[in-house]
Amino acid sequence: MNIKLDHESGVPIYLQLIEQVKFLIACGSLKPGDQMPSVRELAVQLKINPNTAARTYRELQYENVIESRRGEGNYISENYSELAKKEKRKIINGKFREVIVQGRSFGLNDDEISKTFIESLDNKGGK
Repeated sequence: MNIKLDHESGVPIYLQLIEQVKFLIACGSLKPGDQMPSVRELAVQLKINPNTAARTYRELQYENVIESRRGEGNYISENYSELAKKEKRKIINGKFREVIVQGRSFGLNDDEISKTFIESLDNKGGK
């Protein structure tokens, strides 16, 4: 798993992990049925406290993102595909909000931001 933690962000590590696991599922890097590292393996790989890894997995289980199979480990839930679609929209909406805030900080009004977005769509994202 390609997870990067920002210890300076002020966002708790377990929340960063939850969001990154959801992102990896949304982009297809993790698929339903894929096995997750054990709590201990995750803690060692990311150099975090095992309690943080365990809390992350508990939260992911609560949200039905992963399922625990007794004696086998944790796996990406087979039922998460519908939630992954919602997660993709959430990620894109977050990016849109960032662009809107940046556009406003540049002094653009909402009509100018909208026009710029439509122009980008018409140009297929600059391709």
